Amino acid sequence: MIKKIFKNIFVWYRLLPALVFVYWVFYPFVANMFSSNTELLDNRPLKKKPTELNLNFPKDYEAYYNDTFAGRKRLLKKYGKIQYKLGIDNGISIQGQKGWAFYDSAKVPDGYTLIDYFGEVRFSEEELQQMAQGVEKAREFYARQGIDYIIVIAPNKEAMYSEYMPERLQKQRKSDKSRMDLAVEYLQKNTKAKIINFKDALMAAKKELPMEIYFPLDSHWNEIGGYVGYTAMAEYLNTFGYHLPVKKISEDMITVAGSQKSDLDVAGIKDTNYHVAFFDDMKIQCLKYEDHGFMQIYKNPHAREKKTLFMIRDSFGMGLVPYLNKAFQKTVYAHNKHNKREQLEALIEEHKPDIMVDELVERYFDRFLKYNDLYGDKK
Repeated sequence: MIKKIFKNIFVWYRLLPALVFVYWVFYPFVANMFSSNTELLDNRPLKKKPTELNLNFPKDYEAYYNDTFAGRKRLLKKYGKIQYKLGIDNGISIQGQKGWAFYDSAKVPDGYTLIDYFGEVRFSEEELQQMAQGVEKAREFYARQGIDYIIVIAPNKEAMYSEYMPERLQKQRKSDKSRMDLAVEYLQKNTKAKIINFKDALMAAKKELPMEIYFPLDSHWNEIGGYVGYTAMAEYLNTFGYHLPVKKISEDMITVAGSQKSDLDVAGIKDTNYHVAFFDDMKIQCLKYEDHGFMQIYKNPHAREKKTLFMIRDSFGMGLVPYLNKAFQKTVYAHNKHNKREQLEALIEEHKPDIMVDELVERYFDRFLKYNDLYGDKK
């Protein structure tokens, strides 16, 4: 009898790896019969189901399925916990010091955070000239329609909190001045466009405040960082005749406001979030919120600035939204997937903005290399 029991245990022991393998392989297929993932987890649109049968169909369908299979969020969270406990970078995040995590965006791919951080690679003179030409074409494109054009850039988290990067990476850093910093200086000197690098304002706030202004476990700035960015932008625009409300941030304006899940899949651990008091009693009307927030429109009849702002944004732009909504009578926010000539022209015709804000985080800065084509004469 005992011998039989041990035999059965041994059989199940040998079958266990196969059962685990079958579970991991077939669980998504079975779960997908009952539900599917519809949550944005990677700061980008979900891949759409391909409808045309062509040579790219297998690849497109695989990308769609990988985004939408049921249980994706749970599996990613479990996988992240295992990697975090083992001290393994999960292919998206880099484990920093004192519990911080950073974005290794080139592995996604989603820009080049480490190239920006190391400060060794620079844009060539030819690339800088190409950017300047493209930015000037963009400025002229909007100026012909009576629209004020402004570029605002948020620095990567790696630049803001470099002291928490792993020591092995700190040793490889050549300069704390990135290629974006130098390119902004070049564009400010060689174009007529209004351009703001938020880095100096954020660094000053970091020194003054006891709270973090970027999430320790997420790739983004928090609400404090967003407010500092708005303040720098408002002060700059007010020198050109705007009337945007400005109040220097102070500790008594900040309260804890729950927690924020990480976009870096760091073991499911959440970050502390904050709220910055800024015209909290002002009623803002949401006119449109669609496509998972990739298109948003707000109206504020109480705003001091009776103008319409249109912003092409990435995920960092969401940190500016609560404050710009209080400053302008109407605000339109379109994700940079709309940053195509026909879509831009249609949105401008529909909303007739007074100011166009071209917002981006540092790792996307090389997109200005495409502006000659985007804003050049139509062929």
